[in-house]
Amino acid sequence: MPPLRLHAQVNPASMQAGAFNAALWDRLRAETVGEGLAASHSTDPAGFDAALAEAEALFLVGPAPLHDLPRRAPRLRWISYSSAGVEWLLKAGLPASVTLTNASGTHIPKAAEYSLAAVLMLNNFIPALVTAQREHRWAPRSGGTVAGKTVLILGMGALGGAAAEALAAQGMVVLGNSQSGRPHPAVAEMSQGDGFRAQLPRADFLIIALPLTPATNGLVGREALDLLPPHAGVVNIGRGEILDADALAAKLRDGTLGGAVLDALPTEPLPADSPLWDTPNLIITPHCGLYDPGAYAERCLRAFFANVARFRAGEALHQVVGLDRGY
Repeated sequence: MPPLRLHAQVNPASMQAGAFNAALWDRLRAETVGEGLAASHSTDPAGFDAALAEAEALFLVGPAPLHDLPRRAPRLRWISYSSAGVEWLLKAGLPASVTLTNASGTHIPKAAEYSLAAVLMLNNFIPALVTAQREHRWAPRSGGTVAGKTVLILGMGALGGAAAEALAAQGMVVLGNSQSGRPHPAVAEMSQGDGFRAQLPRADFLIIALPLTPATNGLVGREALDLLPPHAGVVNIGRGEILDADALAAKLRDGTLGGAVLDALPTEPLPADSPLWDTPNLIITPHCGLYDPGAYAERCLRAFFANVARFRAGEALHQVVGLDRGY
């Protein structure tokens, strides 16, 4: 059997570039799949172009030029991306013969910790206290424990499920929402589709953990935010376009929302002149909250090479992106 031709292309501008280095790539390839691969690794456009001519599978870290793939990569059958979000790939016009997989699930440990940290910050008024500190105001506020309080999680995939388990372990009442409405062991009450709007008035905290699709773009707008209690806090670990950030900022300024922690912003990087920087009671983490620099790359590559073994055996791949649903 001829060797599977596999190429890893790492965009040097990616935050993950340093972690996905050639040494780790070669070590994990040798440990997991051994022989039978013709594998290469590059960080420059010339190396990518040269590899495309023979590549049957690509592993991408950060964006890469994917124009005219049928001509440039006639043997290509599979692209794997090192992140969960694949919006740019869905817009790249991939040939129908190419399977797309992502890194769904790789963020689970950090998603659990970040979601817990964000809810604890909101519960202890940290965004408000940081705002007061910035304004040189002494404004003491204290919150109780989160036990018994209610959190609503939009999106019960890998990220939402991790958040649900972490928060339920603190004694919180977890409400969930997904397109399927499938039960989850950490969720006390599950809704489906637009049913989350009936749950919003009971939520002390709202966590957005949805992928970006045409159905979720702009889903949490002013109308939805107005259904939350005035003391509620909002966390976004999904995609920035899902939440109307201008409506959120307006409610934070007029005091009709308790606070927010955003790891996903409508434009990234957030422009220096964005009013979000100076919005009161808002903590911004620049889309880095779920990334674990010490473990993410290895977890991601081990999952990828497990898929390589399936690919060579003609078995169904894991982490396949449904092009019709967008995740």
